[in-house]
Amino acid sequence: MTKRKIVAAYCRVSTLEQKKKGYGVDIQIRDITRYAEFNNLTIERFYRDEAQSGVSEKRKALKGLVKDCRAGKIEAIIVSSLDRLSRNLRFTENLLYELQGLGVRILITDMPHYDHNNRRDVLIRQIKSAIAEENRKEIIERLKKGREERVRKGKMAGGTLPYGYMRNGKNIEKNPGEVKIILTIFELRSQRKNGQEIADCLNRMGLSRRNGRPWTQRQAWAILSREDLYKKGVIKYGEIGGENPDLIIAKEVSLSL
Repeated sequence: MTKRKIVAAYCRVSTLEQKKKGYGVDIQIRDITRYAEFNNLTIERFYRDEAQSGVSEKRKALKGLVKDCRAGKIEAIIVSSLDRLSRNLRFTENLLYELQGLGVRILITDMPHYDHNNRRDVLIRQIKSAIAEENRKEIIERLKKGREERVRKGKMAGGTLPYGYMRNGKNIEKNPGEVKIILTIFELRSQRKNGQEIADCLNRMGLSRRNGRPWTQRQAWAILSREDLYKKGVIKYGEIGGENPDLIIAKEVSLSL
């Protein structure tokens, strides 16, 4: 008995794209659904990867999709655009080559007439993939330059703040509770305690990390490794450095152990 194959859809959105208004998984689902209805196709399963980079090859939903294709369960895959599969040209081409060999059709909503047997269509697809990869590299380069400039001006590069600091709107302030713990760690270090001993002391004192978990040797050393930041206000981003005296916290609290 021949297995019944289904039409599936794949959606992906990165963390950055999630933060932008008007672009996300819901928009992709809408475009894919319209495409399917216009072409009299019934989508039986959506594979969704959210907060996933377009260059990652270890996306859970994509791996599941490929696994089902290899098992002969999928007849066709609909994507809203080629860069949803990947923003890496090599990975995209290898993936499409494998899927084509498995007899799986790739349908692209923003290339509605795409035919993998048409050399011109394949060339256009490859050009679009190359452009998507180059756009990603440009975005990364702009972000990198922006972060470097922030650091030169004595500002945090962005992303998750180091332990000891918190955001208040657009401003960065010291977190009093975390400052106390940082000072405790440096005081314990001055007593020649190693990382594990420091972690044990913090846990005995009932002090937990930002996520509420107990301290470990690794986390204690992570604080100590930022000594220049906490004691001198020195910020680093790669090879770029800057200074901000307002970030110094080593003298903020009188410590009593």
